[in-house]
Amino acid sequence: MRALSLTLLVSLVACSPGTSDPTLTTRGAGESTPVRAVERLVGHLTDGEFTEAVSLVLEGQAALASLSEGVSPGEVAEALEQGDANVAANFWAGFAQGTGNFLLGPVGYQGAEPVTRDGVTFEVVIVNPPDGGQREILLREEDGGYRVDLFASFGAGLAPRMVQPVERLLGLGAEESRLVLSSLREIVPSLLVASERPGLPAESVQSILQLVEVITRVG
Repeated sequence: MRALSLTLLVSLVACSPGTSDPTLTTRGAGESTPVRAVERLVGHLTDGEFTEAVSLVLEGQAALASLSEGVSPGEVAEALEQGDANVAANFWAGFAQGTGNFLLGPVGYQGAEPVTRDGVTFEVVIVNPPDGGQREILLREEDGGYRVDLFASFGAGLAPRMVQPVERLLGLGAEESRLVLSSLREIVPSLLVASERPGLPAESVQSILQLVEVITRVG
């Protein structure tokens, strides 16, 4: 099985919390099964329905991912406290812009064996795009519905750009920085799962594990 293209992952965009529709405050329900969640996500992204795709990402993860784009700790903390639906919509918009042929033409889906890390269960959906390469999307159940785990699915692309911003957080004593660091520790199982996916290049594994080391440096 081929891991999700690193070129695609690096192109993912997690925009600033302030650049989306300020009225977008609710997330909506996830999906009843992992495969249905991915099918619905691809449909929304193909049609440019980025706000509709918000419900299909775990809450708070888009806000954390925005650190990779230089968003300030204060903005990230605000999104974590008030809801990151705006950021999630922007994330999916950037994702769609960077996926190339991933969303073009018929796409096949199949469920795979779930994986468990540190007591957290991740459902695996294999996506078969028209280019013939298999890609994995990992999901978790939240509030009764399945949603995409951004860091388990796309950690290889996000981690290299998050190491320095997270290192800077360690040197700040503000309450907002402590909130962000606390939330980052919650995604460690997701990052570890991402580092263990089949076919991932060694440099990508190293980047993910480096980010985990920085996150967990101060307990």
